[in-house]
Amino acid sequence: MKKTLIAMALAALAGAAGATDLTDDGTLKLTGFYNLTGARVLSGKAQGSGAPWDYMQWKCPCTVQNWEYAAVYERSEGWQVNQESLVGFQLKKEFSPTLSATAQVVVRAHNPGHGLTPTLDWAYLTWQPAADSAWTFQAGQFRIPLYYYSDYLYIGYAYPWVRPAPDVYGWPIYAYQGANVSYRTQLGQSDWAATFHLWTGGYTQHNDTYDTKIYYATPTHESWKSMVGGYVSANNGIFDVRAMLMHYKDTTWQDTPAGRVSFVDGQSTRIAGLSANVDYKNWLVKSELDRYEQVDAGKGLNNVYKYALVGVGYQYEAWTPMYTFSRYTTINEPIEARNTQYLSLRWDFRKNTALKVQYDVSKDKSHYSYPFFGDSRLLSVSLQGVF
Repeated sequence: MKKTLIAMALAALAGAAGATDLTDDGTLKLTGFYNLTGARVLSGKAQGSGAPWDYMQWKCPCTVQNWEYAAVYERSEGWQVNQESLVGFQLKKEFSPTLSATAQVVVRAHNPGHGLTPTLDWAYLTWQPAADSAWTFQAGQFRIPLYYYSDYLYIGYAYPWVRPAPDVYGWPIYAYQGANVSYRTQLGQSDWAATFHLWTGGYTQHNDTYDTKIYYATPTHESWKSMVGGYVSANNGIFDVRAMLMHYKDTTWQDTPAGRVSFVDGQSTRIAGLSANVDYKNWLVKSELDRYEQVDAGKGLNNVYKYALVGVGYQYEAWTPMYTFSRYTTINEPIEARNTQYLSLRWDFRKNTALKVQYDVSKDKSHYSYPFFGDSRLLSVSLQGVF
């Protein structure tokens, strides 16, 4: 491909796609993105039985496609367009060539407990020592860069699928309030450019959707404090590699009439990730491997999760078909695990707009005494773009 999808999306959000100037001097710009997504569960079963079952509030067969906001498709509902559809707006104010402020809000069709109230995803200041400086300093609220597509998770136009694999993408805490610093440099006389990025901060989510809706059915709160993380990425126009490591203190609790009940309290936790991608001529290769560790022998904790994806695609003119496989598993009983295969087709039928169709076959490998989300076959159609 002549340009990576992320580069195209960034160019659009930076103004190349016709950003709206809100001031005569062009220092205040508005850009945006949207995903209009509909999906239908075609079939499913749990623990070897094709009989319908209930899980939490959902009538299954069903499948969760967004863990952060508990976007769950149910076969009994037919086609659903209210789970992942959204529109986002980014406002950027340039105070000088080296200082700017950025805010991004997203209006989601499905935002439990908040209706159509906009969600503030980003709000930060950016400063550089000089306009052409290799250093960038930022402070405010950001998405945690745990994954390769973290920054673009809801900008569907930036990737080939309808959505990045839910087996890999999704935690109860997905933002942090703090600061980060980046350094970009060319590696000698080579074609390789590298980025070194460090961040620190924390975030508390009361009655978070992930814990409350999917696992506990009771208002549950989670806090990630003392985050310290970093990644190193390198790109030569064909190969793109990234290694990430983050450490934080995790606290998960419920407030009950009898008092506070803690599941973990200030527990040391580590997440590591590695991604390697290829964009060569018309071929695309996507891969990502991550590991979550929350281990404390004294407390009897040995929570280790492993999750990964690999995909191969080919761009023929405006069409990009792709096959992707992902898996997620815990290593100790009761095991929660899932394997999913995806067939996706992206059609760039007009500038800054893509139509995608995707067919997912997911197998539940969990060892639970009750039916979890089970196996499912899902058909998705999504119109995605930037403006």
